[in-house]
Amino acid sequence: MELISAVVTAAGRGSRMFRDMQELGLEPVHKLLLPIDSVTVIEKTLDSVLRAGVDECIVVTGHHAGEVEEAIAGMDVEIVRNDPPDVPLAASLLNGVLSASGEIILCVAGDQPAVSPGTMGRISEHADPETVSILARGRSGWLDSAEGLGMPLAASSELLRRYLPMGDGNINPLLRLMVDDGIRLYGVEASDPIELVNINHYSDYLRIMEYFGVKGE
Repeated sequence: MELISAVVTAAGRGSRMFRDMQELGLEPVHKLLLPIDSVTVIEKTLDSVLRAGVDECIVVTGHHAGEVEEAIAGMDVEIVRNDPPDVPLAASLLNGVLSASGEIILCVAGDQPAVSPGTMGRISEHADPETVSILARGRSGWLDSAEGLGMPLAASSELLRRYLPMGDGNINPLLRLMVDDGIRLYGVEASDPIELVNINHYSDYLRIMEYFGVKGE
């Protein structure tokens, strides 16, 4: 059985959230450290990742590294800190992938606490050396376009090591390049529409809070 490593990115500035909170007259807090259900956003995300059947979990930190690392101290994760911290998402993912031992890598953003362990597990199951498996945003199954897609995704370590060094920003241009090169793309349907929400703005955070309040988790 193939080993599955998770790489969770927790390295960004969270600038949009800071701006939103300032405009609302709230004390700015990094988005990953906002509370959900008596824990932080990053803890909620990591709890789901650790219950998704992965063999190891690597968290990549950068901006606000000390605060993020303190929040997750005691969790069963390995920390990789970007040095320097100001690097694009592709570089953060690569730093995590290079420290991972798994053949398959599940890549998750730290601001995705609503993605369930079951959905993450299904994403991992569909990845293989020539297939990138990804959370579908629209049509699911075999896809011929990467338009609008990002994390969470799963792919082989070899594939990520080959393509991530080509990236200088977010992951979507690399996904489009992979499709152009003949790499297969499989979209896994979300179990709930809320799984498609990344916490970038304060309104996103409120939607996530409402969801977990309704679910009573």
